[in-house]
Amino acid sequence: MTPRSFLTLTLITVVFAAGAIWMVLSRDTGTGVRGEGRVLFPGLVEKVNDVRRVKVTRGSGTSTLVATEKDGQVSWKIEELYGYPVPLASVRAVAGGLAQVAVIEAKTTRPAKYPKIQVEDPKGKESKSARVELFGKSGEKLADLIVGMEKPTLSGPGQLYVRSPVEERAWLARGRVAVPEKREGWVDRMIVEVDLPRVRETTLVQEGEKPLRVYKKAERDQDFIVERMPEGYELKELFGAEDISRSIQNLAFEEVKPAAEIGIDVAKAPHVRHITFDGLIIEGWSKRIGKKLWFTFRARANPAPLPGEKVEADKIAKEVAKINRVSTGWAYTLNEFETKNMLKTLEGMIQPKLGAEKKSSEKAPGNKAPAEETPGQPGDSR
Repeated sequence: MTPRSFLTLTLITVVFAAGAIWMVLSRDTGTGVRGEGRVLFPGLVEKVNDVRRVKVTRGSGTSTLVATEKDGQVSWKIEELYGYPVPLASVRAVAGGLAQVAVIEAKTTRPAKYPKIQVEDPKGKESKSARVELFGKSGEKLADLIVGMEKPTLSGPGQLYVRSPVEERAWLARGRVAVPEKREGWVDRMIVEVDLPRVRETTLVQEGEKPLRVYKKAERDQDFIVERMPEGYELKELFGAEDISRSIQNLAFEEVKPAAEIGIDVAKAPHVRHITFDGLIIEGWSKRIGKKLWFTFRARANPAPLPGEKVEADKIAKEVAKINRVSTGWAYTLNEFETKNMLKTLEGMIQPKLGAEKKSSEKAPGNKAPAEETPGQPGDSR
């Protein structure tokens, strides 16, 4: 190969390589415009603590977070969930996130391309974008941005696609803005958290049924005993009894409404009662509306713990206050698993042991309460 041929081949290779690089750089953007790390809201960092309203518009609906001040303390609630409390961390995640968004590279200006990176008009039913607006103490707008799809990165603070509602240009930006897909994602959905080993007994009371009680004799016991278990019968599910008490281990709600709107009667016998070995009682009342079962919960200290039980009164008092601070005044629906466990009956939980002779009808398990009987609550001392 002659030197001239070699130089010609090298030049062609460089041209093709440059073209390939340009295709990679412009494949997503259609432009060569760089953002140079420009912060979109440069003054927001100093004003994050002044945010008093956050409005998020999605295809699924609008979420409005509103702050209230009392005795110098700022607390948040979400209007569309009847004013349910919003943790400060949820607000900081979105407000602080917007304050740090910095554009890296220009993207499309064509509306037809917006859905691909999820920066389309958020009001559309099929839209996956979210428009986030922040407002200050006097109602002034501090930030306004359409937040789109996150782009996976191997390291760093993360990347996402964004667009100003008043501009056509979309951008690839550095940062992260935590915007939940559903309204319930803004709030702490946890109602009660009690470790299962603490639970001594749980009793379910349903209209027309005898109380169903499962219990442990000692805290170190692994298995729960089913009260009134007939001879020759066993549980259909290995953890069928344990799961009844397990519900308060991580009891979270699916939907929430004011208890007054649901109209649950807390004057009647509780639907469920959990009693721990260390002096805590958690009770729940229920009401069915259509296909949904709504619950409201309250906690209290056990006035008559069993002999030998170690009760730290101050600790229990704080736990009672914490649970009631969350649950008082609210009604919840639970997930399908927890709801199923709340509706268990003795007859539905057990089956004849394999090979056991079928009992006569008078010895067969029954869970129906006599009409004149008022279901009691084992372990309760009001």
